[in-house]
Amino acid sequence: MISDSYRNSHPFPLTVVIATLGGDCLEETIRNLNSGSIVPSEVLICIPASEAHKVSDRSFPNSKVIATACKGQVAQRTIGFTNASCKYVMQLDDDVLVEKRCVEHLLRTLDANGPRVAVAPSLYCISTRESFYRTPSNKLLLKFYYWLLNGSFGYQPGKITSAGTNVGIDPSDSDQETFDVDWLPGGCVIHRKENLVSENFYPFAGKAYCEDIIHSHHLKTRGIKLVVSSKAICWVECAPISSHSWRGFIKNLIFDFRARLFFVRVTSRSFWRMALYYLVSVLRYGYIRLSKRVP
Repeated sequence: MISDSYRNSHPFPLTVVIATLGGDCLEETIRNLNSGSIVPSEVLICIPASEAHKVSDRSFPNSKVIATACKGQVAQRTIGFTNASCKYVMQLDDDVLVEKRCVEHLLRTLDANGPRVAVAPSLYCISTRESFYRTPSNKLLLKFYYWLLNGSFGYQPGKITSAGTNVGIDPSDSDQETFDVDWLPGGCVIHRKENLVSENFYPFAGKAYCEDIIHSHHLKTRGIKLVVSSKAICWVECAPISSHSWRGFIKNLIFDFRARLFFVRVTSRSFWRMALYYLVSVLRYGYIRLSKRVP
């Protein structure tokens, strides 16, 4: 349980693992984390050895740099997991800002749901102040779109569709404090140490597309319950789809397709529904670019 001493900045037995390439946002992320109602005992900055010079001057007393021989978010994070010394372990992306009581709410939810559970916060966009997974206002279009991707099951928040696409939780749609889900966003998840997936499960090199649903699949096959807390809140930047050039969009699409196809095959989902998802994505991107006349 969380005592008042921990809420008064006494370090809590929590390891936070941040896999990073040393971007500019990292320092703000750690400073924000250490300003919360629960201060972690250790923050492991897992960074490839070739990039480690970027974080050599970090001055946070609870941070430790782990130079990894590998490069890749999942592989780096796995090394952090194996080096974690605390009872609780939280994975955190280097560009995610936790609200003051976010970690506290995550820990309380973890304790309330038994020994085999992983918990993620609700994600909100910094620019719009709305849920990252805000429900579209056009309900008819929403219903048709998810009929294409998920058949008669349709739109199911917190679930993974037959197409292998993940549907997020918009807390404003419900007064629930917790949601049992099929997947957790990888940007921020808290675990008990004994429940960690400590092997590098991601089969591709480079940026880890779809790693959150693949990771969630491994957690669920081990009997770990997945929960999203509406009271725990993190803030993320939300880049509009039109911010990518055609070249950047297609490049991301190809790598995303490769990773999602792997997931769809492993979990016996529908390739054709997945293909429809990418067709709609291309058409939507093209429409937005043309309507905004973005070069």
